Amino acid sequence: MIIKEIEVSKINPAAYNPRIDLKPGDLEYQKLKKSIEEFGYIDPLIWNRQTGNLVGGHQRYKILLEGSPEKLTVSVVNLDLNREKALNIALNKIEGGWDNEKLAIIFNELSIDDVELSGFGNEEIDELLVKFNYNIDVDKNIEDDGFNAGKEVEKIDNPVVKLGQVWQLGPHRLMCGDATKIPDVSKLMNGEQANLVVTDPPYNVAVNSDSVSLTDSGRDKIMNDNMDEDDFKKFLDDYFQCTAEAMADNAAIYVFHGSSFQREFENAMNAADMEVRAQCIWVKNFPSFGFSQYRWQHEPIFYAHKRKKAPKWYGDRKQATVWRDSVLNNDLEELPSTIWEISRGDVGKYEHPTQKPLDLLAIPIRNSSKRGDIVIDFCGGSGSTLMTCEQLDRECRMMELDPKFCDVIIKRYELYTGKEAVLIEK
Repeated sequence: MIIKEIEVSKINPAAYNPRIDLKPGDLEYQKLKKSIEEFGYIDPLIWNRQTGNLVGGHQRYKILLEGSPEKLTVSVVNLDLNREKALNIALNKIEGGWDNEKLAIIFNELSIDDVELSGFGNEEIDELLVKFNYNIDVDKNIEDDGFNAGKEVEKIDNPVVKLGQVWQLGPHRLMCGDATKIPDVSKLMNGEQANLVVTDPPYNVAVNSDSVSLTDSGRDKIMNDNMDEDDFKKFLDDYFQCTAEAMADNAAIYVFHGSSFQREFENAMNAADMEVRAQCIWVKNFPSFGFSQYRWQHEPIFYAHKRKKAPKWYGDRKQATVWRDSVLNNDLEELPSTIWEISRGDVGKYEHPTQKPLDLLAIPIRNSSKRGDIVIDFCGGSGSTLMTCEQLDRECRMMELDPKFCDVIIKRYELYTGKEAVLIEK
């Protein structure tokens, strides 16, 4: 512990301080003033060197200023702003009243790791957030936009979108580009970093679609989905290196992948300095077609983050390792887990054969980001991640290599929102 004298001018009372501000004449203010006059200044203020903010002792500070001191004795801490806020709450919890709305604002900004330092219990926090309508997207139903990607792509002979272009879709951006190339990723991100990655790269399993237009044009398999072993390894290595460049240090990444190539995916993620923390499972409502002994009825998703960096977490504090769709309906009797039981719908007929339901994508987006955060998906497909972000008030940065599917994504957004996409960079 460092105790030192500093100039009063260096002390900034924290504007976010959620304590009720006492004033001269208030009973508690007068009690505290009398105590200081009787026993002296025996409990130093707590001051954060990084921000210059007063973390603890706001009421004492106000009383001490009545004596017009040039310097005050402080206990010095060295914390980032989020941990400072958590300490502020922990110090203030013992006594006195709260400005509950300010308190709710702070809890809404903090991750679970920081909240746990505050001394507040989970039920107290949840009740406060609900009271002031924070984290309301947990209760928000995700609606299927009813978009038929297959029909839309069949209308496209000459796509409007060209390779290298960046389009603005409301708060979102879409680039027709190559996610394995740093210049393309840098152009799309424009200096920003992602708070979350939700991505569905090609699995190298040559997934077929039933679309007539794809079959007729020879594009009935996903781009980059039928490579030899060396090319696929290079693709994954380049893809995850580029993705890591776009991620904030505290961003989580969710990666849909094929079980047959799980090792290749994890090796490439490790090479990009990512570590897998869990594997979630999407359980589909019917199995895939095929002639193998066991027909696939699930799809794995890696939950990972940058090595030695703690990812942000905003899900409710009842999350377990199994996630069930009942949680989306607020049935807290069944705890969520790494098993995601979401209806697959008729995705076998989707134009893009790996298209994901929006309520499936809402699970990682809710748990690992907050409203206003940037979510990236560099394998855009039919735009499902962007459409889920639109409903949950996140900002999506999407890359898609195929100009036709870029046209599809724009059409899907415009039909749902009634807003027009704008070309912002050629």
